[in-house]
Amino acid sequence: MESCPSGKRLYADKQLAEEALIQHHIRNNYRAGEGPVNVYQCPMCGNWHFTSKGEMSELFEDEETRRFIERERRSFEWEQKLR
Repeated sequence: MESCPSGKRLYADKQLAEEALIQHHIRNNYRAGEGPVNVYQCPMCGNWHFTSKGEMSELFEDEETRRFIERERRSFEWEQKLR
């Protein structure tokens, strides 16, 4: 498996990194301004990583994406309760 000198998790392309970012927000239930906010292509390894710095990804401005996150977050919370 590839690794990056930064020690961060690798994503092969921007789309995969953005999908993982959304899933990360679903599972961790971050409040506004918390957690990773965007993805970037790493100059060291060429893969994509999360970042907590900089501007919030446009993904989170999309109303459909925000509704999806909330719906999936509720589903995830119920899953955790039923385990």
